[in-house]
Amino acid sequence: MKTYKSLIAIAFAIVAFGQILYGQQNASEQKEFAETRVKAEKGEAQAQLILGYYFAVGFGVEKNEAESVNWYRKSAEQNLAAAQYNLGTCYNLGQGVAKDMVEAVKWYRKAAEQNMPEAQFNLGGCYKRGEGVAANFIIAVEWYRKAAEQNLASAQFNLGVCCLKGQGTKLDESEAYKWFLLSSAQGFQQAKDTLEKISSVLDPKEVAEGKNRANIWLQQHKKP
Repeated sequence: MKTYKSLIAIAFAIVAFGQILYGQQNASEQKEFAETRVKAEKGEAQAQLILGYYFAVGFGVEKNEAESVNWYRKSAEQNLAAAQYNLGTCYNLGQGVAKDMVEAVKWYRKAAEQNMPEAQFNLGGCYKRGEGVAANFIIAVEWYRKAAEQNLASAQFNLGVCCLKGQGTKLDESEAYKWFLLSSAQGFQQAKDTLEKISSVLDPKEVAEGKNRANIWLQQHKKP
C-alpha cells in the first residue's frame, strides 16, 4: 500500500503541476536515473513508471515526453494503475503523443476500475463533457461518487454540483451541501466559495440536514 501511494503521488504530480523541469541535472540525479533504468529494462513495472516520470520532467536525463510515454505504456500494459492514469493524461493533454480522448478514456477507465480515485474523477469528467465517449451525466455521477467516497475533494465538489443542479441524479440540496462541506473541509477553494454563495439562500432545514449528513459520512469514514 505504501508503494502504491508513492506511485500515485508521482502520477498526480503531472496533472496537478504540469511537466515540471527540475533544472540542471546533477550527478545524484543521473545516478538515480541510471539505476531506475536498469530496473525498468528488466521489466519492473514500478521502475518503468518512475522512469517515464523522469523523462517527463528531465530528471537525470534530457526531457523527452515521447520517451516518457513509451515507459508509461510499458508499465500500464502490466496493469499498474498509476501508469495507466499517467498514460491517459498524456493522451488527454497531448504530451508526448497526439491528443486522443478516446485513448485517454480507455486508460483512465483501466485505472478507475482498479479504484484509483483520480482516474475515476477524470473518467467522470469525460462522461460529463462527452470527451472521448458519449456524454452521459448518470455515468459521470457514478464515477464522481466512487472518487468522492474515497475523499477526493475535487470529486466531492463536482458531485455536489450535480446534486444541486439535478444532473445525472435527483436534485437534492441537502446532499449537495454535504458534498460541498466535505470538499471545503479539505481546503478545496471552489467548494468554499460555493458554500458562501448558497448558505444564505438555501432553506435552513436543508443546510442543517446537509451538515448532519456530512457528520455521518465523516463518522463512517473515520480511520481506525
